[in-house]
Amino acid sequence: MFNKLFLFMILVCSLSFCFMQSSDTEGQIVASAIDAGDGGGAATNSSNIKITADNIRKQSRTYLVDIYARNVQSNIAGIQLELIGEDFKIVEAMGGLAEKAEFNFYNGARGVVLAFSLQGKTISKAENQKEPLLTLKVVKNNFNSAEFNLKTLIAGERGIKLESAFTPVVID
Repeated sequence: MFNKLFLFMILVCSLSFCFMQSSDTEGQIVASAIDAGDGGGAATNSSNIKITADNIRKQSRTYLVDIYARNVQSNIAGIQLELIGEDFKIVEAMGGLAEKAEFNFYNGARGVVLAFSLQGKTISKAENQKEPLLTLKVVKNNFNSAEFNLKTLIAGERGIKLESAFTPVVID
């Protein structure tokens, strides 16, 4: 536990950008964006889909986390998000552009979320990127600030993998 905390503190201190905006008021934004420069471990280039968490709201003991996709240059046919770490548990995935495209949501026990359409529908690259891709309802497993990080896999039409990278955030 000490090693994880120590490594986490070093990561936070060494980052070139840290935006803090927090509040203990229910329903308010309670997160800090981290820009580690590597998009959460994935190789980045200008054509990567940038996956971000924004508009994080605390509701009692849960948080609603809007997941956005930026720099989308192809239609999205499927989404896989895998929670990295043990500080959070995904309770539900819902809403956003994925729901509008009639995607089905599947929430696995080990922090994996799948979203896709059984009818072959897609999220158009022309869709308003100001709307979230989807919203995750998560529970934090402790009372300390913790990094929320996801491994992302985005599929285009015919199952073609679209390069993507998630920018982790610290949730208070």
